Amino acid sequence: MMKLLTFLAGILMMPLASAEGLRLNQIQIMGTHNSYHVAPTADEMKLLGVFSQRATTAWDYTRKPLGEQLESGLRHFELDVFADPEGGRYASADASADDPMRKSGIKVLHVPRIDARSAHPTFKGALGAVKDWSTKHPRHIPIMILVELKDRAEVPFGPKPIAFDRAGMEELEKEILSVFQRSQLITPDSVRGDAVTLREAVSGKGWPLLDDVRGKVMFCLDNGGGHRDLYLKGNPSLEKRLLFVSVDPTHPAAAWMKRNDPVGGFAEIQRLVKTGFMVRTRADAETIEARANDPGRAQKALASGAQFVSTDFPRKVPRISEYEVTLPGKVVARPNPVSAKGREEKID
Repeated sequence: MMKLLTFLAGILMMPLASAEGLRLNQIQIMGTHNSYHVAPTADEMKLLGVFSQRATTAWDYTRKPLGEQLESGLRHFELDVFADPEGGRYASADASADDPMRKSGIKVLHVPRIDARSAHPTFKGALGAVKDWSTKHPRHIPIMILVELKDRAEVPFGPKPIAFDRAGMEELEKEILSVFQRSQLITPDSVRGDAVTLREAVSGKGWPLLDDVRGKVMFCLDNGGGHRDLYLKGNPSLEKRLLFVSVDPTHPAAAWMKRNDPVGGFAEIQRLVKTGFMVRTRADAETIEARANDPGRAQKALASGAQFVSTDFPRKVPRISEYEVTLPGKVVARPNPVSAKGREEKID
């Protein structure tokens, strides 16, 4: 009898099933938008209201440090980055000499001067927090980090941002590789393999098996237009590049795509996911859905099959409403409702 009890206890303590056969694009995970953001203080909100009353509600959310967000089950983040090669460009006037904002390197914030509070002021610091957590959890579901290059002046009295040219983009990659080894990343090259193009790889052999890329991190470029085209220049299928980019489904680099409207774009997102592409969408924006306590857009986002669903409310904020967005059962990941339809196993 004792042997039987010991055997049963061992089974109960075993890790959850490995989701055998599932590929990276056949899961769905939750993440946060502006994952570094710390809301302005009350006094800063008053000043902000002079320029934009909308912003006083749209920017009224605060993130926990990335390690804590990972610990809570989130696996997708968004970072807004500003070039600062000399250091101090975005530091406050009273910042001390050892303040991270005084150091050279890429910074993470929303809008200089008026909405600049950040849980992770530097890009390397944000990545370091992810790396530290990842090292402690080597079999974690892959983490996706969406990077937006910010170089447009949004307020007349703030510091003028430095344009991200090709050298600036390569500096961003250098900072990534100063924290992570290339082997710890899911890159366009690793997904393409021996296929001619990235698109051919994901529509043919498919994305890597989930169990083969556990513990890794994937980077995507939020920007379209000129920034994206410059990043692709000379690398039409993202050869030797670190970040995936959002392009037309017929493009040689097509693999991951940004489709932020899961309501108007619901059918398109489903088509893209069924074709083999990975998609990021947003469950809510500018606290609008949360203030109305309206889950409609979030329900569409989850049902669309987008692999990366971003929200400003992974947990409810009682002073605003009961609104929160989680996967059913508040799991870390689930089989994708479109590309893995019918599979119901738990994914740890």
